[in-house]
Amino acid sequence: MLRSTVLFLLCALVGACTVVKIGPGDSQTIEYEGGPEVGRDLTSRACRRAGQQSAEIISTVNKDAKLPPGTGRQVTTFRCFAGAPKP
Repeated sequence: MLRSTVLFLLCALVGACTVVKIGPGDSQTIEYEGGPEVGRDLTSRACRRAGQQSAEIISTVNKDAKLPPGTGRQVTTFRCFAGAPKP
């Protein structure tokens, strides 16, 4: 019971710190705090919620360019696909 409560709170915290912007083209951006695995998870979930099957990450950059790579808030640009992920 405690484990599921902690997991729920962690998911709620990560979700509250995430912004997804749907662009006019075929790519979207997502802003979050965390490493590359967090970015892959969030982009995959955003695509699944949009009715697609997979996400392709185009680029990931720090929101604050003064910070070392992979630290602080990240901005990831990605595309959703209806098929399986591209190799």
